[in-house]
Amino acid sequence: MTSHPNGAHHANPPGSAIYVDTENLRDSDHAQTVVARVVANWPSDRPPLSGLSLYVRADKSELWQLWAETEFPGLHVRVRGVQHFSNHRAKNSADLAITADAIADLIIGRAGAVGVVSNDSDFGALFVKVRELAAQADTPVIPFLWITAPDAGGLSAEIEQFIPERYRWDLSAALAVPAPSAPQPTVPQPVVSAPPPSNSLPEATRPALAPATTDAPVSDTAVAEELLQQLPVGRFGASDAQKVVKNRWPKHPEVASDTARFGQFLGKNIWPLLEKRGVTMPRKSSPRAYEITPAAKDSLVQSQADKPVSSARTEQTDVATPEQLASAVASGIADDIFKASDAQNALKVGQPQHPAASYTATQFGTWFAKQLWPIMERHGVTIAKEKPRRYEMTPDARHNLVALA
Repeated sequence: MTSHPNGAHHANPPGSAIYVDTENLRDSDHAQTVVARVVANWPSDRPPLSGLSLYVRADKSELWQLWAETEFPGLHVRVRGVQHFSNHRAKNSADLAITADAIADLIIGRAGAVGVVSNDSDFGALFVKVRELAAQADTPVIPFLWITAPDAGGLSAEIEQFIPERYRWDLSAALAVPAPSAPQPTVPQPVVSAPPPSNSLPEATRPALAPATTDAPVSDTAVAEELLQQLPVGRFGASDAQKVVKNRWPKHPEVASDTARFGQFLGKNIWPLLEKRGVTMPRKSSPRAYEITPAAKDSLVQSQADKPVSSARTEQTDVATPEQLASAVASGIADDIFKASDAQNALKVGQPQHPAASYTATQFGTWFAKQLWPIMERHGVTIAKEKPRRYEMTPDARHNLVALA
């Protein structure tokens, strides 16, 4: 049994929760890096991390929710949209929301300890209140951690002057080393149990070819194509790309170099080719992070369709536009209220050759949110329920979408 600041008792002690004011950080890339490093390097002497609350611009809350739930599936994620009512940053609104949520989570037992990511002194009052609650519960250690990040504005002198060091965590060391792969899980590739029929397109992800044994030069285009084929949807780094190239071309001159040098080769020679195919770079600072998007995987199908084929198969290799895919989904969904898995089942019937038909549930959810949902929303589909996410297909929306075909 564990005692909490409000005197309540729980058989299973709640974990720690962190509260991040993203606008106190340099930009969205910096904020995502900071959050990932906090999660990956959470101190072992603190209760295990269980909750993540992000305070973001209101118009970006859905995107942050999608990112956080994908990156940290083991945490309870809460995203608060902070509305801007003027040209000034809505700083106080986020601070008040963080303070209210942190105290409420402690009192009701949702969190056993709180950590605030901020470089300013606005949370001094929160520290004082948490200390009071800890004293009332006769807790010797104040369940509070003030997390500060470099390149996030000047560090308030009051933090160092008045907050004891054991309740502060400077992220400089954690941000100076390459990010581990744990906080950025990759999505497994779909497993194809049998080769596709001769009249269908190849899958977007194919089995690895046998290693090349010749010393013939390898073109950068071939390297880019191999990375698109072998890497799953999701983020990857230079080391991941280096492994793919080494497996396919063991004698490639860049695979014997260290990861840093390979990263330079990747950024200078291969990245421009990948970018044209839909690969993105969510983190531009060192170490760089790249991301294979569903659109990049779709480009593999397009490249196959662009290759010369017999006239008998030309119609079968046409690649559907996003509007046609949305139309196929709308035609195949029977109920007015549906979820992402229903959309994938409809796609399997209407566009079975499309790579997204074979995606895992997580892959398809990400692809659907980026590729089809904007089109469906524009034509009248609405969100019926946030968690778990449910959509509503009105008769007018169905009519509009079916007409797109």
